Amino acid sequence: MNSSTTLPSVLPELYAGRVRWELLTPFPELDRADRAAGDQAVASLTALLDERLDPEAVEQSGNLPDGFLERLQDAGLLRLMVTPDLGGLGLSWWNACRVVEAAAHRSLAVAFVLSIHNGFGSASYLPALADGPLRELIAHRVADGIVSAAADAEPAGAANQSRQTFAVPVDDGTAYVLNGEKVYIGNGAVADFLDVSASVTDSSGNTSVRLFFVDTKSPGFEVVGRHEFMGLRGAPFGMLRLTGVRVPAAQLMPESLEQDWRMRPEQAVSAGVDVDTDLGLRAALARHLVIGPPSLAIARRSLEWVREFAGRRTIDGRGLGEYEEIQRSVGEIAAELHTIETVHQWCVLGLDRVNTEPDLAAAKNVVSLAAGRAIDRAVALLGGEGYETARSKAARGAVPHPVERYLRDARALRVAGGVESLMDRWSAELNLSALDLAEAPPAAPSTADSPRAYVEQQAVRFSTTCRSLLAEQPGLFARQRLAGLLGRLASELLTLTVLAGRPSPEAMLFEAGFAAARRRLDLVWADLTTELASSTHPAGQVGARLLDDRGLEATVSAVWLEVLGVGEADLARDFYSLGGHSMVAVRLAARLRERLGVRVPVRVILEKPTVAELVRHLAD
Repeated sequence: MNSSTTLPSVLPELYAGRVRWELLTPFPELDRADRAAGDQAVASLTALLDERLDPEAVEQSGNLPDGFLERLQDAGLLRLMVTPDLGGLGLSWWNACRVVEAAAHRSLAVAFVLSIHNGFGSASYLPALADGPLRELIAHRVADGIVSAAADAEPAGAANQSRQTFAVPVDDGTAYVLNGEKVYIGNGAVADFLDVSASVTDSSGNTSVRLFFVDTKSPGFEVVGRHEFMGLRGAPFGMLRLTGVRVPAAQLMPESLEQDWRMRPEQAVSAGVDVDTDLGLRAALARHLVIGPPSLAIARRSLEWVREFAGRRTIDGRGLGEYEEIQRSVGEIAAELHTIETVHQWCVLGLDRVNTEPDLAAAKNVVSLAAGRAIDRAVALLGGEGYETARSKAARGAVPHPVERYLRDARALRVAGGVESLMDRWSAELNLSALDLAEAPPAAPSTADSPRAYVEQQAVRFSTTCRSLLAEQPGLFARQRLAGLLGRLASELLTLTVLAGRPSPEAMLFEAGFAAARRRLDLVWADLTTELASSTHPAGQVGARLLDDRGLEATVSAVWLEVLGVGEADLARDFYSLGGHSMVAVRLAARLRERLGVRVPVRVILEKPTVAELVRHLAD
């Protein structure tokens, strides 16, 4: 594959006001030979799902069938892109996406297992690692067959630059001891081997986040429990705890490959580096593997269900599908599907021609929000049947489409990999920071008499707006909502660009998708105008008042009174004078973590023995 940094990108060009149609022409298509390789993998998975998986049983039990992961392993489905010499199928990213979509057509829990393992698991690092002990270890474990995961998110939040899991060197630096907790770890409840992010402080006192490869059978490694979500029933997300876990220094990711890539989109690494070693691009593709194919599956199923429903229902003897409102709703779902297909196809297959890493960051919101709109419309069109569970429908003899399950599952796609407000803002900050303000945008077409002319006009308008804001507002990035709106504008503009760049087999389908994207773009422009009308906003002022330190103090005070069993008159007294000791401090720490979602070390409670001191420490 080409170098990610020696190739242009569509999204940054839009920030500059340029629409590079030649980059999208001809629009990328899947090679026939590559498709044949993917067909076999899809057929293998489909046969396995037919034989071993009852999605409704998974929904009720919250667990995948016994032995199911082993069957995935035996079929090579947990080594989709691993080379054949290690027992893998050697598939392309596009075919890996096809396999994940096929899984999501039946169960998003299975799709998440496959996409997280194949995208973020330990095997994904093999192309980037040089020959040596770490690569040999990972290759050996992959060949033996493992379930893998990436343990990054923590109770304090995944968007933080630092980590509260710490790694301390021991034995003259030949090993590290890890202590900390991880949450929301996909495959974490069943993983055999995973990478763990942890803060490491060097001899100069500088702290950085490093990745350690950890065997889950190591002493001190514990799966505390499994997360239960409103959707994704059966997906083995785990809460993990590492207490004195010893990891050889040879299992530390080399610093030459370390990048701040796990959550936040970043610029690609230095020029001339192959994308196999560009962990930022690989992470963007992995995130898309988790989000893109399930978004496609949800939209496809939504369209399938509404067409079936409209075909069998009547109102006063007239077929439901004859009504204009129903036709519009079905067409809107089809347009959402076409949009997801187009953006997905561009971002993955376009990699052979351009650097789509910036586009992939924007695509996360584009496809997940489109899937959410599609399934929401399906629920609305089916009415009671859309809101009713498949089990309830089956019990009364109705067609048991799992529409409400997919509605709940679809919401996860807007959370996984970064919530939309953060993704919009991060994408905008990255692209705005690289914008050359000395370069004027090109002249806009005088008329928007075609889709491409309209896109070109909007690109110039967008670039002019960005340049003006950067010049007039030095603290632009501090206005997070404003930066996020610019990111959302860019995402919708990217959608319009790739829609206009792809030859559509059906003109009306293109027109429906393009018109919907135009409406969304107009709405974001209106929101931006409102945002720029004032530097302060009532909702922000109310939120600031509600979220100040008094809220933190109230929570800490309530826990203090509850655990120590004292009255409000004693709040000013210190912990020890109220009979506090180490075991009480342990209970206080546990309760504070439940209420605040932040790990409070027992040591801090003992060293900050009053409510006021503890609140100041937590606020800092």
